[in-house]
Amino acid sequence: MKKFIVIQICLLILFTGALGGLLVNTDIYDEVESGITSVLCLSCIKLNPKTQLDFTYDTATGDDHSDFVLDALYNGPIFIAYREDVCIACDKMEPILQDIFSVHFEKEDTITEEVSFDDATVTFVHINIDHANEQQIKSRFIYDKDDIGGVPMFTVVTLGYNSGFVEPYYATVYGTLSLDTNEERKGFLTNMINDGIEFYNQNKEGYNRE
Repeated sequence: MKKFIVIQICLLILFTGALGGLLVNTDIYDEVESGITSVLCLSCIKLNPKTQLDFTYDTATGDDHSDFVLDALYNGPIFIAYREDVCIACDKMEPILQDIFSVHFEKEDTITEEVSFDDATVTFVHINIDHANEQQIKSRFIYDKDDIGGVPMFTVVTLGYNSGFVEPYYATVYGTLSLDTNEERKGFLTNMINDGIEFYNQNKEGYNRE
């Protein structure tokens, strides 16, 4: 009886070791490891929301819009990309942003640049929250309308007509936009910017930040 139990234990150890070796040496292990890393790094559970482009006047925190946003609105809509140093999804999205806006930047950079976009002026802002100033970091919470609390996060701030007044009007999306290809992601962001331009052109004559 004891000999039988010992044989069972030995077989179990051999089977477990063989299975572990199989996983380590196959793509399945790599995919699982990559998935776990992504969840830890990106909070992907939170960053896989429905991607829905809803513009709103109300800031997420109830705070006023940042001065750098209000000033830029005199020239056109603003597109803000938020990231941090360690962010796999941010690394995936940034080549798309550089392609759309024809700008070059490193992931650590916080930059503001006026660019020409389909005969309109758009202020492109790239904010790395690990290196930005206090006002720029705070703006991420102002525009986190879905309370995701993570990056990458992309916001377009434009102008809208609200009960007789022209006010900042914004939309925010997150992550890799719940889309599968870079072509789809580029198309979505391009449409998002075009919507911002359209709203801006309809309302820019009435804008006065005072």
